[in-house]
Amino acid sequence: MSEPGEFELIARYFAPLATHPGADGLRDDAALLLASEFKQGLVVITDASIAGVHFLPDEQARVIAQRCLRVNLSDLAAKGARPVGYLVSLSLPPHLTEEWVAGFADGLSENQQQFGWSLLGGDTVRTSGPLTVSVTAFGQAAGDGVPRRSGATPGDDLWVSGTIGDGFIGLRLAMGEFSDIPPSAAREAETHFRCPEPRVDLGARLAGAGLVKASADVSDGLVADAGNIAAASGCGAAIEAALIPLSAAGRYLSGIDPAIIARLATGGDDYEIVFTAEPCAQEEIQRRVQR
Repeated sequence: MSEPGEFELIARYFAPLATHPGADGLRDDAALLLASEFKQGLVVITDASIAGVHFLPDEQARVIAQRCLRVNLSDLAAKGARPVGYLVSLSLPPHLTEEWVAGFADGLSENQQQFGWSLLGGDTVRTSGPLTVSVTAFGQAAGDGVPRRSGATPGDDLWVSGTIGDGFIGLRLAMGEFSDIPPSAAREAETHFRCPEPRVDLGARLAGAGLVKASADVSDGLVADAGNIAAASGCGAAIEAALIPLSAAGRYLSGIDPAIIARLATGGDDYEIVFTAEPCAQEEIQRRVQR
């Protein structure tokens, strides 16, 4: 990118997104978050996404921005935290134009409007390597205790907030595979991969009510992330394949080949919440989910 320069790009595309008072309109190189805003705790997570690894190299800039924020929102949701703001650092290869930056900023803006948070700052650098987007997200804890991976105990129920396997299916659809899946089911799965739906409200409601004992977001696959909870908690976990919730695309594929459930449960990029709870909490969890 030869023109405009970094500071002009920030002023033109990113400063309007810095709506939190602590961001000071990106006129400083630091944001200020007051402790009084986070009486129940501040949850901080970070995630890096690389072109060709975490998203398709030719993906639209707007979609990349949405996806990168949503995977971080999913981490906040798993901790029951409501989003406050984020930092974003862009490593931009030379071929990306100002038009691309404008599209990326549009995606950030759309996400902020939907989830009610603000850009707080970040950095932009040039790179000869692939496009890399790093996000650090800040959220306000919804209750007195933030559920960690280590809170599960033997006898807990294991829950997941939505369908599993759509990240795996959607990626392969985008790469031209699974062409026999019915069109409406295929569109749903591919949209889930490109623009996952973080369970921010559900996570905050359940954690705020003290119903969640241990939790993680399903980024590495249901088996891996449930296994992370079990390992951190010093116990085991059992997943019954027949009880794993599947989308229409997942049901279609498993009807043809039941063994594919193993790939759906390990593929990752689902961005649901996997959590444990006391068996006596079943009715209350269902009631809050329905509401």
